[in-house]
Amino acid sequence: MDAIQVLGLTIQFSDWDKQNKVPLYILNTFMIKKAIISNINCIALIPYDELPTLVSLKKQIETIQKVENLPVFLKLEYLSDFRKESFFNHGISFILTDKIVYLPFMYTLITNSKFYSKKGDPLTNSTQLLFMWILYQNTDKFYISDAIDTLHFSNMTITRACRQLITTQIFQEHKNGRKIYLTTEFSKKELFNQMKSYLKTPVMYTGYINKSDINHHMILSGESALGYYSFLNPPRIPVYAISKANIKELTIYDELVYSDNQVEIEVYRYDPFLFSKDNKIIDILSLVISLLDNYDERIEIERDLLLDLLFKN
Repeated sequence: MDAIQVLGLTIQFSDWDKQNKVPLYILNTFMIKKAIISNINCIALIPYDELPTLVSLKKQIETIQKVENLPVFLKLEYLSDFRKESFFNHGISFILTDKIVYLPFMYTLITNSKFYSKKGDPLTNSTQLLFMWILYQNTDKFYISDAIDTLHFSNMTITRACRQLITTQIFQEHKNGRKIYLTTEFSKKELFNQMKSYLKTPVMYTGYINKSDINHHMILSGESALGYYSFLNPPRIPVYAISKANIKELTIYDELVYSDNQVEIEVYRYDPFLFSKDNKIIDILSLVISLLDNYDERIEIERDLLLDLLFKN
């Protein structure tokens, strides 16, 4: 049951017109939106990747409220049990997709415990990219220093990503001199299935743009890419992906208005060109992970066939 519907809430989002008054480090951490929840004006924070520490988060919320004194809530896709309890204890408002609505400024809380069946916390964006990089390697020793060349992570980021993979107990850490590498006893297909519950969609949100706004920062994705890789017919409205870093000058609409003149755009957490072989079509892993929550039987079948093709060696 959708918790938002149960409460009878309506939520509308729009651009927040005071972003130029907020420090850059906050804008780099959150997408900030104006929101109206059942006629109550508030501000939504949508994290790009990892949430800051509790102390930092509270300071950032206070900074935003000094710019505009409105209730602030986090719009989240994933939340660990530890974070959840911490937010409850400190009165930090959040909406966890349709699973938990905790809005103390509206005296509102509804949860559904069945949504906590996942083991462990989801991977951070950097850890998931490291995991995807591993799946694309033709070796059984995954040197972390080699991953840096592709992913362009800092030493601190790659170390944290490596540590999170090790905590799953699916990977083992080794050293060759000063170089660190990981191994696993699982095949690539087994690895993917073992880690599937930790993965999150690379798509932050979707919208629509005018065809005239298609540019070189975009790559074919979604069901359009699936149509390229499989025998499924591509959708009537083409789908493209773009990195969140490249949308600043782009006008993205919430709904499709002119089907002949618009395309669907998926805003990615990372550069969608990162693992692409030809810079025209999104890579198979990014595509498959973006479709994990699509329960159309045709798409599920083609998704599994793509994985079999990718891991056939």
